Amino acid sequence: MTEPPAEILSRLRPIPTYTDHPATRPHDVVGVDPGGAPCRIEVVGAAAPVLLLFLSAGCLGCRDLWEGLTDLHAGLDGAARLAVVTRSPEEEDPGAIAALAGAAPGALGIAVVMSTPAFRDYRVGGPPFLVVAAASAVLTESVAWGLDQTLQIALGAVRPV
Repeated sequence: MTEPPAEILSRLRPIPTYTDHPATRPHDVVGVDPGGAPCRIEVVGAAAPVLLLFLSAGCLGCRDLWEGLTDLHAGLDGAARLAVVTRSPEEEDPGAIAALAGAAPGALGIAVVMSTPAFRDYRVGGPPFLVVAAASAVLTESVAWGLDQTLQIALGAVRPV
């Protein structure tokens, strides 16, 4: 290999998990917040699309997305709601999830839901992954490769050119 790994990685692009249109049907996300309180993200029947960002506390590739929740929220500019989905408390540390989410949930209203069933419902193999879902259809799904590409993919789904 003659190229540094960083240069190779900079050229990689997300590969959708579908051809033509996503086959996944929208589902509400039901689980608990990091404090253990029941939580639900309304997707089916919701007025606005939602960017479901599937993350994990132990995922190194998720770190910039955790740190950029405020920027993602601002970049969506009301075109879609932002929600973070992690695996359930039996599989993720709620304290670590709360620490990574920081003030974003309270200050910006970004939902953080711990729900392993959502990973199955949306066919997510592992984080970082994004799904943009509307009431009647999943608009797009892809690997979430950093802040800029995640925002570009999400906005492209809700504001087609």
